Amino acid sequence: MLVMGLDTSDAPILSERSCQGKRKGHRRSGTRVTDSKVHRPASQRHRTRSKRVIPNRYSIFRLSLINFLSLLLLVWLPGALGQETTPSSASSSSTISTLALSRSTTLTSSGTSSASTSSATSARVLSLNNLPTTLSLPPVNSTSPLLQLSFPSTASLVLTFSICSLSSNTSLLPTILVSTAGTDPPTFDLGTRSISDSASGGVRGSSQGYNRRSGRSGTTWSVSWDKGFGNWTWTGTGETEVDVLIGLGLGTDGTTMAPLDLTGGVVIQLGASSRSSIHSLTASMPLLGDTLSTQALIFSPLLYSSPQSQPSYPNYTLPSSQLVFPDFDSQSTTINTTLSTNLTLILVPTTSSPTNDGLDNSLCAVTNAAASTGQVASEENMIFQTSEMRWTSMGREEGFRRYWVVGGLVAEGNYTAWIRDNQGVLSRPIWFATKDESFPCQLVLPTTLCPSIAYAAPLPVNSTPATSPSGAILSNNSPIQVLPDDLTDLLTTNLEAFSTSLLSQACGRDLYSHVSSCMDCFTTYRSWLCRIVIPQCGPTNTSLSASSSSSTSSSTTSTSAETYPSPSTIHRSWSNSRNPEQLAPEYEFEELLPCLATCNEVDRTCPVNMGFRCPRRGVNAARSYAFKGTNNKFGNGGGGAQGWEGADRWGRRWCNG
Repeated sequence: MLVMGLDTSDAPILSERSCQGKRKGHRRSGTRVTDSKVHRPASQRHRTRSKRVIPNRYSIFRLSLINFLSLLLLVWLPGALGQETTPSSASSSSTISTLALSRSTTLTSSGTSSASTSSATSARVLSLNNLPTTLSLPPVNSTSPLLQLSFPSTASLVLTFSICSLSSNTSLLPTILVSTAGTDPPTFDLGTRSISDSASGGVRGSSQGYNRRSGRSGTTWSVSWDKGFGNWTWTGTGETEVDVLIGLGLGTDGTTMAPLDLTGGVVIQLGASSRSSIHSLTASMPLLGDTLSTQALIFSPLLYSSPQSQPSYPNYTLPSSQLVFPDFDSQSTTINTTLSTNLTLILVPTTSSPTNDGLDNSLCAVTNAAASTGQVASEENMIFQTSEMRWTSMGREEGFRRYWVVGGLVAEGNYTAWIRDNQGVLSRPIWFATKDESFPCQLVLPTTLCPSIAYAAPLPVNSTPATSPSGAILSNNSPIQVLPDDLTDLLTTNLEAFSTSLLSQACGRDLYSHVSSCMDCFTTYRSWLCRIVIPQCGPTNTSLSASSSSSTSSSTTSTSAETYPSPSTIHRSWSNSRNPEQLAPEYEFEELLPCLATCNEVDRTCPVNMGFRCPRRGVNAARSYAFKGTNNKFGNGGGGAQGWEGADRWGRRWCNG
């Protein structure tokens, strides 16, 4: 179809239509009416002409009075009627309006008073002829609160909705109703006995949960929002037309609207496909390594799980002190997320983050915020990034991730981070805070000796400047990718000695243990040893550990700062080293003590006769480990039943583990 010279057959058509039927005109009867003269006798006509009527004075006065009163009534009546109808008009504008739908639709808004005049609230109709498609819909606001989407007949449809921006009333979210009734006009009544419909979409565990449906065989759905994201999936037995009604203040019956008092409008990005979702969420999140004053080390979620293989008896061997990281092979690994391997890191200053408006899961809101704040995680600010997936042992998970070191950040700044891929999948956000300008330590990246170490440590400065792709110097120092020789020798010697002692046990046999293995023992010992030899630097200002959560999502619940433990730190100097007989630090720093759980795990997985023992609470544990309370099974940083994790998604970290 050509409209104004444009071929619109494959393009969305936005039109204004009215549901008000044409008023039926009153057809005239067609009877021709003519004037006829009445003939009277001549004598009668003569008498009529010759008769003179002389009015008396009373008749003249009565006629004048009637004329005066009629004139007064004509002047007074319009004002009186205006005074009577004004309250009715005002009241009708504040009452709930009734909407009438048709396929060529506009929605009619009428008042409750018969004296008031009905007004039409036009529902714009957007016809989507081509799938798949992604587009930003026209805003819904107080002037145009309604928008109807019309899809061609289809046997399956996948819709995603992302709120890009909100009106001045940020708590008012649009209502989205979907109908597969295929009627003219379409019906959007969810009814009073709707049921939860997980098959059609929604997010489990979110505030609104799954979508609602008007009964088991109902043809109307209400889309549930989860922090700015909604989705709807449908597969039918045959082709049918699908209609969507979006409205601000719209009731779930599809016919009532609440009055609106707001400025601005809500912009929604639509993704529509007949095959698969164009946009989606993953429950996984980025993982914060650590921060400096102007740098941050951030890992992707675990993409592919690849735990170290367990050796078997009689050829039971343990890994060497220097691990050999496996190459990625999708055939020998287990996918752990819906994210692809083509990833992009997004950073936004938390003060400008869409999480402040509860739009944590909206891809368009996140990308818009990143663009408006200068693309903090752009290529120009990347000090280091892995070009491909690398094997790590982070967060008690072994497998393949990608990671980045971002520079150019603001000291003592709060940031929100997401990961997105090239398939439209968005991760959940995390929050973190950078250290103050006096923070002295260096970022250490995972190594073959210590694959679980990825934090700031008091190691000698790597004086190699970090530059951007354009050659600009981002930092005078670069992250440490290779440990100093003295640390390497110390770690290697201890790991080899421990491995020799461990292999003298009944490794690979039931005599050793039914719940753990020599491999488990060696792995936990490596993690414990690395955290003892390479201490983690804590914040010099402990209030920063909780500040990153001060501006988090209004729709996200976190453990409050009052209950979450504060960082357990000890001031270290040359004369107060953790390991005086080994290596003294080159500068003073605050050590974030290892979680007591890192020691307990070695004690639990290794043979008793190897003599590995952890310090006890109430005796000497507080001198070298972080824990909370007196319960030996709780508050050791192990997470789960053992209490708080050493770190959380809000950037707070109270122990090294």
